[in-house]
Amino acid sequence: MAPAAALAFLLSAPAVNPVVLVATSVAFPGQPLMVLARLVASLATAVVMGWLWVRFGREEWLRLPKRPSTGAATANRSRWGAFAAGLQHDFLHAGGFLVVGAAAAATFNIVVPRSLLDLFTGSVWLSVLLLAALAVVLCVCSEADAFVAASLTGFSPTARLAFMVVGPMVDLKLIALQAGTFGRAFALRFSAATWVVAVTSSALVGWWLL
Repeated sequence: MAPAAALAFLLSAPAVNPVVLVATSVAFPGQPLMVLARLVASLATAVVMGWLWVRFGREEWLRLPKRPSTGAATANRSRWGAFAAGLQHDFLHAGGFLVVGAAAAATFNIVVPRSLLDLFTGSVWLSVLLLAALAVVLCVCSEADAFVAASLTGFSPTARLAFMVVGPMVDLKLIALQAGTFGRAFALRFSAATWVVAVTSSALVGWWLL
């Protein structure tokens, strides 16, 4: 599969699926436009990032992960043995980076006071940027972030949309995981570009639908 298509799948899978859309409809009852806005903005972000990789991406930026070595002994294993070995490798490799990201998110939740966040609710544009940045550090699961966004009643609908679009695509856990899997250079470029595209998409779709 082409890297651009795989990266578009990587971004869209956590956000564009029935479970997340149903959770969003439950968190925002009577607001079908919020569900539609999340679907359109998330899908647009994934597709645009895929196109950007086709146009500007370089093969040397993407370090493909190394799989466990397969020697003669490994070749003689059953399929279930190979499956278990691969599962153990991926779980231990990814788990360490997820723990680092979760620790950073927990530290932010404790250190930053709520009063500081309230200072940004008065400006529409600042509130969008704040919630987009907050989604990166809070690392809320995509099935639950709609309920967090719904509770942020002091912010505009567009700002809450940005929180739901950015979170499943760019957060500290994902950045750490991408850095460990594909390399730091890829993770920094890809995450920064995705954040900008997601915020822009959220702002445009929010202005259009909300």
